[in-house]
Amino acid sequence: MAQSRALPVRRAMLIHMKGDAPLVALVPAASIFGQIVPANTSWPYIRMGSPSAIGAVRGTCMNGAEGIVSIHGFSIGRRQGEKLVETAEDHAGRIGDAIAAALDGARIPLDGGGKVKLTWTGDQLLQDPEEAGAFHTVQNFTWRFLS
Repeated sequence: MAQSRALPVRRAMLIHMKGDAPLVALVPAASIFGQIVPANTSWPYIRMGSPSAIGAVRGTCMNGAEGIVSIHGFSIGRRQGEKLVETAEDHAGRIGDAIAAALDGARIPLDGGGKVKLTWTGDQLLQDPEEAGAFHTVQNFTWRFLS
């Protein structure tokens, strides 16, 4: 029987990112969100895309799924007082690198049993169209769940 497992995958990834010290050094755990970002959120922040199941994985005594997901990081740069000490582009790039390092190759246990394995598949660094001077990193992953 096919099972998506996208919901527990999303939850497990969020918990994993919030517990990754190098990532949390750049973006506080309280600023790492699921798909909904609260109004008036402070920058920088991370938002999870919607995990999509793209197929079943079946075998003898095995049932699973695989899919794709993107993680989005946002920065307006780092300041000390009024002085810009790191551009938004550079800061978003470092956030993207930290997301990739935190998740690529990770094997994360899921509620209900089994583990999800994540593989980084690429990224993109974009100027954010909604906030002047802001940058947006998109980190792409495949995920595979086996039980």
